[in-house]
Amino acid sequence: MFLCALFVSAYAMAAETTQLKQNEVLVTATRTEKKAAEVPMTLSVVTDEDISKSGAVTLADLLRDIPGVQLSSTGSAGIFRLSLRGESAARTLIMIDGVKISEQKSMDGAPLLVDINSIERVEVIKGPASVLYGSEAIGGVINVITKKGGTRAIQGSFTTMYDTGTEGTSNTLSLYGGHKGFYYRMEATSVDQGDRRDSDGDKVDNTKFESTNYRALVGFKNKKYDIGVEHTQYRSDNEVKTGYEDADLSAGDMKMEMDLPDWDRDKTQAYFEMNNEGSLLSRLRVDAYTQNTYKKFINNMYMKMGPTTATYLSTTKNDLDSVGFNAQANFSFTDSNLLIAGVEYMKDDLEAKENILNFMATTPVDSTSDANQSSWSFFAQDEQVIAQNFVLTGGLRYTKTETELESTTKAGQTPGSSDTDSTVGSISLMYNGIKNTVFRAQVATGYRTPNLQQLYMGTTHGSSTPTKSNKDLDSETSTNYEVGVRYAGSGLDADLALFYSKAKDYITTVKVADPTTTSGFANLYTNVNEATTKGLEMTIGYTIADFRPYVEATLIKRDFDYGTYSTTKVGSPEKYAKYGVEYDKTIGKNLSLNADLYVRYAETAETEDSAGDITEDSGYSTYNLSVSGVYTFDSGRRFLLSAEALNLNDEDYYLAGATEALVEPGRHYVLKAGIEF
Repeated sequence: MFLCALFVSAYAMAAETTQLKQNEVLVTATRTEKKAAEVPMTLSVVTDEDISKSGAVTLADLLRDIPGVQLSSTGSAGIFRLSLRGESAARTLIMIDGVKISEQKSMDGAPLLVDINSIERVEVIKGPASVLYGSEAIGGVINVITKKGGTRAIQGSFTTMYDTGTEGTSNTLSLYGGHKGFYYRMEATSVDQGDRRDSDGDKVDNTKFESTNYRALVGFKNKKYDIGVEHTQYRSDNEVKTGYEDADLSAGDMKMEMDLPDWDRDKTQAYFEMNNEGSLLSRLRVDAYTQNTYKKFINNMYMKMGPTTATYLSTTKNDLDSVGFNAQANFSFTDSNLLIAGVEYMKDDLEAKENILNFMATTPVDSTSDANQSSWSFFAQDEQVIAQNFVLTGGLRYTKTETELESTTKAGQTPGSSDTDSTVGSISLMYNGIKNTVFRAQVATGYRTPNLQQLYMGTTHGSSTPTKSNKDLDSETSTNYEVGVRYAGSGLDADLALFYSKAKDYITTVKVADPTTTSGFANLYTNVNEATTKGLEMTIGYTIADFRPYVEATLIKRDFDYGTYSTTKVGSPEKYAKYGVEYDKTIGKNLSLNADLYVRYAETAETEDSAGDITEDSGYSTYNLSVSGVYTFDSGRRFLLSAEALNLNDEDYYLAGATEALVEPGRHYVLKAGIEF
């Protein structure tokens, strides 16, 4: 109430628009530092200021309103995936400080194992970006850049947050600083989110999640060199909502229970950067890293068979070690020409252990499989200013991937090896000859290499019917055509993008006869599916005094070919948006205030199967309000207070494709306070 009163009574000079600020943000989407307005791709940026005001607990929550972004979940309230432009999460690349989060034994894509309190900014690159970033970047790239040191010898911050919808808390303590070129940062975060509550106030069981994050960094930087090393340790414990936990076995229903007690990430990374403006070799960057992701997944099923209850019990442990390095050199041949060339290497070593008690069996079966996948990539991109106001950019990447199942004790698997290669390219043209306006056009190709599960290991998750691997799989590919325009001036800010994408060789499963299984059949990975996607993404706002009404919307249409049938009803909404009015004001030199009254909207999503039957995920509109205030002391220290009122209309709704029982929280409030000292 106090903050609202300040908003009503405050007066000061007009605030800059959000888009104007974003256009000035320095980003690395092109693998070299540029202003966001100068990037030839469609790009959205979430800044440190945006994060500090937000009540989001996870990266998924933080990015959910960006045009082109959709959330997907297989049942855990704490483990969401992000998809871009209708592509699955497996076709969206997740990177943290230039290091990819690998996922070699899942069809759901990489998990978002990162603490948002460590993030300086997030760059969301939409459309194929494989030339610069490699495999998985068919839908785009989520590029996370973490915080580094400070400007004084000793600095720190503490942030605490409380969510009434889960009775959950999040607390972060950071110590950081810099002195005579040396810098450091130490962070610790604890997140404890309870069960959600729906619109009736009832608890939604199996929606708890917890996480901890510890991070330490030390480095040295001067005008020419930047060298450092960091270590991150992320731990999470997530309950999984299946919707069948309370099934009535006596009525013939199947009961299903899942749990994800461990999904962890450890990373150690060293980096070296040399900047030498005015020289032929203007920049050199080298990163070397080791990373481990560990996942323990429990999948149990129960079914009544006559007088007895048949049980299927499965525990899987995936231990994935990744090592690699990235090296990149920038060559400035002239003031109007920049060549970026680089090499990347990454090797994933996976140890997968399973303990499975099958239906009607009396003894569980243990198995262990060891497999690896390594890749070398070489890329180059040239940027040339032509005819004064035109910028032409073209690039190529070649990738060689080798995959091997070294050993296995799992029935039906045979050790072996295979290799594949991919070549992709892109070309873009920008025109900035009109004041406050930048036009862009791009053609780009992308690819996704099959993972270890698809090539050699298979899976039984979610069913007692096995899904078998296929070592002859091809890489998934796509070609994207795009035009866009950015404008920021005279109070108006806009970013529009029209795109058309054609993808082929999607990896899916087909049913095949298999006399070794109880049912007499199995599923087999194969390249069958294709998709044609066309759409519009837009952000439009207009600043009137201190108010900015805005619309951030996505219109997308997909035609999916499953091999035996095709449909445009693919399980995701064709229209979704965030629209509202933002208020931004600075009072004197110390106090800044912000308020945002907005609507989240998604239309009904339909899914059509091969028989022509259609299921629906209902659309929704929720009303939301956020307010925040930041007081900056003359010393530079800051105090922040924010509050969010979410789903004010108390609607029961579900994200498209989410487990049916995983309802989103009803009306709830998020309170956040922080201090920087």
